[in-house]
Amino acid sequence: MTNILKTQVHVVVISLLIQIAFSQVKTDFDVNWSTIKTMVRITNRLGDGSTLNLHCKSSDDDLGLKILAPNSSWSFKFRPTIIVGSTIFSCHFTWPGQSKRFNIYDDDRDGVRRGIPCIYCIWDITKDGPCRFNESDHAFDICYDWNGNPR
Repeated sequence: MTNILKTQVHVVVISLLIQIAFSQVKTDFDVNWSTIKTMVRITNRLGDGSTLNLHCKSSDDDLGLKILAPNSSWSFKFRPTIIVGSTIFSCHFTWPGQSKRFNIYDDDRDGVRRGIPCIYCIWDITKDGPCRFNESDHAFDICYDWNGNPR
C-alpha cells in the first residue's frame, strides 16, 4: 500500500472510532423535557397502624380515592405540561381524626428545572407532614408541614 492510501485508511478508522465513542456518550443537554414522565409514589408512614385515605387530582385529572394500609404505597405517572410551573397535583389526606391537604407535585417546587427537582417523586406521609426522598443523600429529608412550609 502506498503512504497516501495508508493515511486515508488511518483517517477513516480514526473517524469511525471517534463517531463510535461519541455515540456512547450520554449527555444531559439533549434531554427533551416535554417527553419525560414523572412518577409520584405515596407511602403511608403514619406509624400508628392507621389507614390513610387519599384523593389526588390536578386541573386535568381526578385520580380518585385510594386507601392505603400502614406502610403500603400507591403511585401514578403523568407528563408535566410544557408551560413551566403549571402542573400541580393536590392531594387530600384523611386518617382517623385528621383531614389534611398538600400539593404532592408542584412544578414550581418539584419540576425538572427547579432547585430540588424530581422525576421519581417518592413521598412518605407522616402525621407531621409529607417527606420526599432526596436522591442526593438517599434519605427522606425534604420535609414539609401540612401548610406546605419546609420543616
